[in-house]
Amino acid sequence: MMLVASSRNPFFQTENSRNLLANLSQNPSGSNPPAVSHRQVLALALPIILSNVSVPLVGMVDTAVMGRMSEPTYIGATAIGAVIFSSVFWLFGFLRMGTGGLVAQAFGGQHLQADNRADAAASGATEVDNAIARALLSALCIGLLLVILQKPIIELALKAFTASDELKQLVRDYCSIRMFAAPATLVTYALLGAFIGLQRTAAVLTIQLLLNLVNIALTIGFFSIFDWGIKGVALATLIAEYVAVGYGLLLLQRSGRLFPLKTTWQVIVAPQAIRELIEVNGNLFVRTLCLTLAFYWLTQSGSMLGEVTLAANAILIHMLHLMAHALDGFSHAAETLCGYAYGQKNRSKFKSSVRTSSLWAMVFACLITIAYGVFGTQIVALMTTLEEVRAHAGQWLPLIALTPLISVWSFLLDGIYIGTTHTREMRNGMIVSLLVFLASNLILVHFYGNTGLWISYIVLMVARTLTLYHTYPRILSRLGPAPASASLNT
Repeated sequence: MMLVASSRNPFFQTENSRNLLANLSQNPSGSNPPAVSHRQVLALALPIILSNVSVPLVGMVDTAVMGRMSEPTYIGATAIGAVIFSSVFWLFGFLRMGTGGLVAQAFGGQHLQADNRADAAASGATEVDNAIARALLSALCIGLLLVILQKPIIELALKAFTASDELKQLVRDYCSIRMFAAPATLVTYALLGAFIGLQRTAAVLTIQLLLNLVNIALTIGFFSIFDWGIKGVALATLIAEYVAVGYGLLLLQRSGRLFPLKTTWQVIVAPQAIRELIEVNGNLFVRTLCLTLAFYWLTQSGSMLGEVTLAANAILIHMLHLMAHALDGFSHAAETLCGYAYGQKNRSKFKSSVRTSSLWAMVFACLITIAYGVFGTQIVALMTTLEEVRAHAGQWLPLIALTPLISVWSFLLDGIYIGTTHTREMRNGMIVSLLVFLASNLILVHFYGNTGLWISYIVLMVARTLTLYHTYPRILSRLGPAPASASLNT
């Protein structure tokens, strides 16, 4: 049965989403707009959490499959290959982040100009469509370029790792297949950003779940039936990426925002719009490059401590990714709600969005810390049968359990800055944070080994939070002064 994004389709327009849009569009310029409720935040965040949690589960399954091979080299090779692609692809994460922020602001602006949702769709759809079209076009071009340049990219990436020739060859086997997924991966980024900006988080959930469930099923099948090893892991991901992008484009088509296009080529490539896109995405590119370099350095530092430590760290990094993807649900909620309010220049609604998103993000961070503290050993055991690797990973589980409470604030601030497209401040803050991380890593790893490595990661998260919080008043200043009758909390 076709899934059509219309008011008649319950998949896209649930009662919660209808109430959410109705509340958001009420009194857009009034002096006392309704506060953003807990229900509204959870209605946006929970589908994202469910979809995001499935992302690192793919990596965990990959690690679990390779953890049943005879040597820890396979786990290390899978870890390095995953880092290479998460790094290379996420350098272009602006296709998700920038699209989400620009679409959310355009979506908020269209409701500011209309009396109801139907009028808003008619009057403001063009700018939303333009943002989506630019993102999809950019994603396709960049993806094709990555496929063409795959060999030099892979060899350059491998130079960053101190590893045996056997391990590097396994990584090459993985990357030579996985790189052909680049166009699908990047177009999916743009699609997810568009649906987040449009507050269609149910669509994000189904795309991400389809991607990851197909990936997991194929990985297990290729390993258990065909015994294809690391090449089977890469091929499973490749197939899953194209299945997901096809489904995502179908959903966009059915929502009426793909074909027929409601805009023209001249509007899409208008100089002013392109300059804005380059500025926003250029800053996000530099910011993401710095963050990627930090994780590259983290993995590279671990690779110099031996293959067993590298394998243990790979498992712990998957736990970090699971935590980050879960908490990102509230980052995305803050992104779309704050971007929507920013597009309306509505200070009270903006601050209400920040407060409510922060509360629930902290609640979930506490729950994840408790879960890792209680079940961390069992999680590690699920991902490898190698006792030596299990023992090494267990040494640093207490530090990993603390990271949700420390990292949550940088994730939440990221969402706020992305939604308001204050990407210059994000870029500058990440540059400073990277320098602080590198200095602390060099010192701490030298004196404390792998314990120092994980402490330096915590330093990175604290630096990200402080640098973003320092410039947060600039966002509020763009929303104008608080109303004279407002309380200190607004």
